[in-house]
Amino acid sequence: MARYEFPTTAELLEMGAPKENAVTVYLPATAADYDVARTTVKSSMDGAIRTLRERGADHAIEEAFHAITEAILADDCWDVLSRSLAVFATADGAEIFVLPNNLEHQVQVGKYWDLGQIVRSVANPQRAFAVTLSASEWHVWSASGTTEAHELKVDENIVDPRAHGDDRTQALEAYAKRVAAKVESMLTNADPSGERPLFLFATDPLEGMFRENFTGRREVVLIPGNPDELRADQVDAAIRAGLTEINARRSTETVDTIADGTSKGLVALDLGDIARAAVAGAVDTLVYDFTVDTLGRLDNATGEVTYLDDGYDLMSRIAVVVLQNSGRVVPVRAGEVTSEIWNDVAVARLRYPLSR
Repeated sequence: MARYEFPTTAELLEMGAPKENAVTVYLPATAADYDVARTTVKSSMDGAIRTLRERGADHAIEEAFHAITEAILADDCWDVLSRSLAVFATADGAEIFVLPNNLEHQVQVGKYWDLGQIVRSVANPQRAFAVTLSASEWHVWSASGTTEAHELKVDENIVDPRAHGDDRTQALEAYAKRVAAKVESMLTNADPSGERPLFLFATDPLEGMFRENFTGRREVVLIPGNPDELRADQVDAAIRAGLTEINARRSTETVDTIADGTSKGLVALDLGDIARAAVAGAVDTLVYDFTVDTLGRLDNATGEVTYLDDGYDLMSRIAVVVLQNSGRVVPVRAGEVTSEIWNDVAVARLRYPLSR
């Protein structure tokens, strides 16, 4: 039942279609809080069943969801938890996504699954590297939206030569220089664009020595504290916290860049215009507040938007269409963007101006 990878764009489109008795549950779920997570799933599903009963679901539907709840609690995913779970259920069954992203507890019952948080996870894969560096050892790590931080294999054993006095400083400088060169080579091969930041767990003087010799374009973020004997989950937690700040800053930079196209008619701020452009394949980049609940339906042929209280999450649906047409989506919380053009809902950069 459980999956450890994100749904594809095609799967997201299918997941966004109307369902009978659609139940969505997001929750934090870590090995450290195993019992809390199981209790949260149980109480969330019980609450969803009560809601279905109040809306007229018959006894067979209730029993089906009770059985699904038991199946979720018996799934093997509880033996290999990451950071969060996303559960999408109907009376016919459920699918569980085990993710290292920090998802917020949320329950929805209706005719559609709520895809807001899962689309954010897909669009914001949270990829980064890390180096733990001390005089005694060094390690290279990688983390992504589907894997927690894990150590990468290094094919060169660089050790700190033991020296004292002035020779000690020179020895550390030579050690840091060799490590920086090796790390830069590894990361360039893995991520030639330099988009993924590098989190550096080190203390002076090695921190400064490494930075001085690491000449790549990649952003380097210092994490203070003793790097020795850090567990993988501690490295991962620091990366996730740092990525939140980095992504917020980059989101503002993206919106500022989008604003440059205003005079050329390459910016859309109205949701109706954005929807029409998305369906036409005209959206290059969409930045939107994924926490805004705008319910309705999208005409997949014309892009016309109809607002309905019993509709689905329009922003998530539009975002999936943009992805399907090879566009980029940047889901944010409103407070993460400080650009003057930002309207707290959505802004899109267009590939060409919309005709009226």
